[in-house]
Amino acid sequence: MRASLKNTWFALALSLGLTAAGGALAAAPACKDTIGETAAQTALLSNGFGLNLANTRNQSSDIDASNVATLQVALTHVASGLKEKRAAPAITQQVVYAAEGREVVAFNRLQGCEYWRFAAVDRFGLLVGNNAIRSSSVYLMPAQNGQPPLIFAGDYYANLYALDARNGKKVWSANVGVDTAYSWITGSPIAYGGTLYVPIATKEVVTTVLNLLTACCKSHGALQALDPYTGKIKWTYHTATKNTYDAKTGFSGPAGMSLWGVPTIDVANKAIIVGTGQNLSPPGTANSDAIISLDMATGAVRWVFQAQANDIWNGACEAPALFAGHCPPNQGRDLDFGAPAILVTLPLGRQVVLAGGKNGVVYQLDAKTGALIWKQQLGVGGNLGGVHWGMAVDDRRVFVAVADIDSHANVVSQVTGGTPGLYALDLLTGARVWERHFRHTASSGEVDSIFSAALSVSKDVLFATNLNGEVLALRTSSGEELWRFNTAIAVTDVGGVKGQGGTIDSVGAIPAGRELYLNSGYSTFGGANDWMAGPGNTLFVFRLP
Repeated sequence: MRASLKNTWFALALSLGLTAAGGALAAAPACKDTIGETAAQTALLSNGFGLNLANTRNQSSDIDASNVATLQVALTHVASGLKEKRAAPAITQQVVYAAEGREVVAFNRLQGCEYWRFAAVDRFGLLVGNNAIRSSSVYLMPAQNGQPPLIFAGDYYANLYALDARNGKKVWSANVGVDTAYSWITGSPIAYGGTLYVPIATKEVVTTVLNLLTACCKSHGALQALDPYTGKIKWTYHTATKNTYDAKTGFSGPAGMSLWGVPTIDVANKAIIVGTGQNLSPPGTANSDAIISLDMATGAVRWVFQAQANDIWNGACEAPALFAGHCPPNQGRDLDFGAPAILVTLPLGRQVVLAGGKNGVVYQLDAKTGALIWKQQLGVGGNLGGVHWGMAVDDRRVFVAVADIDSHANVVSQVTGGTPGLYALDLLTGARVWERHFRHTASSGEVDSIFSAALSVSKDVLFATNLNGEVLALRTSSGEELWRFNTAIAVTDVGGVKGQGGTIDSVGAIPAGRELYLNSGYSTFGGANDWMAGPGNTLFVFRLP
């Protein structure tokens, strides 16, 4: 599962407040101007985790192979007091909308001064910790039909906030979870046709460790369709049927099948495509570790492709014996779909879905039927991937980051026999076009560099980031390295706030206009080690000269 707190003992650290996930300490100067409403000012440069409705992570910018090596740090924006930077920013010609702890901040794209800040509800929970904006992007819906432009962001407790993008004032907020005790939002909302689609996951994957007096498990994932201007629910797709207790097994189920990723909008088939997580308890279901197409208007299931059955796992499987009672027998490997599915139209017009699993396999499916067209095994997989956060495509290739890492006892390490690296596959056949494997010097010597964050493409350039804090630019046709920058450094931002770069995970690099945006610093799965640069709190903005 992507960016969730699947490592139980790290989650326990969260519950003790060790991640400083509360509101950031703002120190950037206030902007003297206001957020404008002209077409030139509000033009979108980037929006959403997948960068478009099809989640291709391909976004045209001014950056290409001829100039990428001239990128320089134009400014940094530090989230003071925090240990990681989450969520893809939404970017207009004037404003960057970003998340910092439990705050959403709007700052000037060129100067870095701040227009406004909004703080989510201040809340704390065992095995969850301090509340924070958890959705994988800050999502902007432009002004239309007399309605203001809205910013959407979701938090650890499944609260979804709709903010006026011009001033940060709350328009509405609602708890959109299907279970107030367990729901949270990791994937990003996405809007189409007057409806906002919100993926829901369950944190019972973690909290079951301490729920020793009740049977595991009771909660499940969902997709909710909302009116974006009121928060009113139009329909809900539940990944599980009614939960019941089985005296023979001592477990309640079905449970799990979280939606960790961003929904994909299939306009031609009037469908929404989602990927699901594993089961938390028996019985196993046919829609775990699956790609599912839903009717856009009703949420009815159109088709289901299950990559593997009976992957049943929860955080108790990582706990000491005293807390391991809820680990299911014959436990699975936690190899679900966290990266969003990608929708692609092939040269002859056939629409296909590309999906990468934490098992290290890439699948191509028919968008109308869900039938398997081809699959390609690239890695051995791990509970943090295989394919963890996201792939990217151009018109000929699909680009894949393979991590092949596990997290045990809050320590990330490489899976035995893993093949971490970057791969380019032929879009039509799945054949390998090229692959690159990188190494770096660590305290124990030379080790493999791990690519877990989502990839992105601008024209003929592939951007990839690794856990040891580097961003790399490669030529899409050959994998030739064109540029790299190590962000695991101390910085001072435009407001004079001192910060630090570190591990890069989750969002990866975002090309937009003449800039490249990059969150550096990620502590959800532990601190610095041979593979990870450690905590950080900085948004880097690189710019062409």
